Amino acid sequence: FGSSHCGANHFCLGLLGWSGLDFPPNTPGATTLYSNIVVVNRLRRMMRAPRYAVSVPALLRSSASVRAASTLPAPQFAPVKFQKEDVEAVMKELPAFNFYEIKEPVPNPYQASTLDRSILLDPPSPALAAPKTEFSKLENGLKIVSVDKQGLTARLGLYVNAGSRFETSANFGVSHMVSMMSYASTAHLSHLRTVKTLEQLGAHGTATCKAGREEIVYKVDVMREFVPLVVPLMVGNVLFPRLLPWE
Repeated sequence: FGSSHCGANHFCLGLLGWSGLDFPPNTPGATTLYSNIVVVNRLRRMMRAPRYAVSVPALLRSSASVRAASTLPAPQFAPVKFQKEDVEAVMKELPAFNFYEIKEPVPNPYQASTLDRSILLDPPSPALAAPKTEFSKLENGLKIVSVDKQGLTARLGLYVNAGSRFETSANFGVSHMVSMMSYASTAHLSHLRTVKTLEQLGAHGTATCKAGREEIVYKVDVMREFVPLVVPLMVGNVLFPRLLPWE
């Protein structure tokens, strides 16, 4: 407070100087007591809540009662019928894998081509179209939102309505355990076959699973032509996990 006095006078005189009252440093004891009372009363008036102040709960209640209605239209999901497929025929479409790939199965025909020479003899002209968002709904209630950007790669995301918010005291951490057990053994593929399949498709580095508060998200980035192979693999992790103890 800028005063060299010690004891109670040091604090009181500092407050008095800050509050606008000019008392000399050698104030007698009676005057100091009176000044202390003046300072305390002034501080009470300064720190007193104004009459027009509104409490936070009341403010929240008043703001919640006046909510603006959303002007965005609700998306309409078109129903999609199931098509039965032969499981064995689908499993045959999975690419074969080798543990140690040392040589190329097919030689690269463009190995001697330089970057200044086009490898396309008759390059087709691109047919560009604006991206369009489509909403679909399967018979089991699964909602699908798809956007075709006409790219070479596809990003797949499977969102499960489950997370740490729905846990109880009896199963704390189960959502994190589910995320750690992603892309493991299922009823159709073993853990090794799942990993090798993702490696052959070039998606072993992009396959992720993250457990949040309200959802568990499975994501895979893969080439566009491999989407029919990755979708059953992602669905199997959600519906048919084996959850083996040694995994």
